[in-house]
Amino acid sequence: MQHIWETCQFKEIYHANTTVFREEPPSLRVQTFCHSVSRKNWKHLIDPSRNGIIAFMILSGNQTVVSPDGSRREIGPGYFMAADLKTVQEAYITSSPRAERYFILLEKNSFLSKVLEEFFPGGLPAFQLPEPEILQKCFQDIRREILRRHVSDARIGAAAYRLLYEVSGQYPAEDQPPPLRLARNYIADHFHQAHLCREEIARVSCVSVSTLAGLFRKHLGKTIWEYISEQRMEKVRQLLIYSNKPIGEIAGECGFSYAYYLTREFRSNYGMTPSAYRKQNRKSN
Repeated sequence: MQHIWETCQFKEIYHANTTVFREEPPSLRVQTFCHSVSRKNWKHLIDPSRNGIIAFMILSGNQTVVSPDGSRREIGPGYFMAADLKTVQEAYITSSPRAERYFILLEKNSFLSKVLEEFFPGGLPAFQLPEPEILQKCFQDIRREILRRHVSDARIGAAAYRLLYEVSGQYPAEDQPPPLRLARNYIADHFHQAHLCREEIARVSCVSVSTLAGLFRKHLGKTIWEYISEQRMEKVRQLLIYSNKPIGEIAGECGFSYAYYLTREFRSNYGMTPSAYRKQNRKSN
C-alpha cells in the first residue's frame, strides 16, 4: 500500500507492508519503506510515540544533526544510521538545497533483538558507509519485495536481514584502539575542511602524530593522508552521481581549495576527470 506525504518542503513516498505477520519461523518484520526527498531548512523530528527500529541511509544532499545540547554535526551521502525510535532525541535539518533518503521501520520482536545483538554488540550503528552502493541496492530490494503482486512477508524479512548483514560487514571493527577510532570519527566529521592536518587529528585523538601514523599503518594499512583522501574521494564520487552540483562546489564541500586539485586527485584515483565519471555513471544508472 502506497502513501504520499507532500508539502512545499518535502515529499515522502511510503510503501506499507500489509502482509499478516507470523512469529514462526522467526523473521524480521518491515512495517514501512520510505523514499524521502526534502528541501533546504526542512526539520525532521523523529516521533518518540512510535515504536520500532528505524534504519536510514542518505542518498544525496546533506543534513545537520542537532543534539539536545545544541551541538551540531554534518552528515551526507552514504551515511547510515539505525536507531530506536524511543531513544532518538536529535533533530535533522536539511542543509543542502535538496536531500534524499531511504529508510525502513522495523517492528521490534525477539528475533530482531537477537540479530542486532549479534551484528552490533557495541550498540546500534551510525557511520559513513565505505560502500554505500551496496546498501542502496539492499534498500531497493526491500521496496521491490513490498511492491510484489503476491507479497511474501518472509521474503521482505529476508531482504531486511541482508541489509543488516551488509551493514555489519561495513561497520568499523570495534577492536581498533580508542585513539584510532577517535581519529576516524574526527576525520569523518571534518574531511571537508581544506586545512585539516595530522597535528589537529592527533591532538583530538590524545596521541602524538607519529603514534597515530603507526596505528593507521598497523590497523588500516595506509597513511593518515591516504585515509583522508579515500574519505574525500568517496564523497566526491557520491556527489557526482547523485547531485547536479558543479565541480567547483563539490571541491569546496570535500576539502579541496580549488577544482583543479580535485580534478588532479580524482584522475589519479579513477583514471578520468570528475566530469567524465559523472557522465559515464549517469548513463549506466
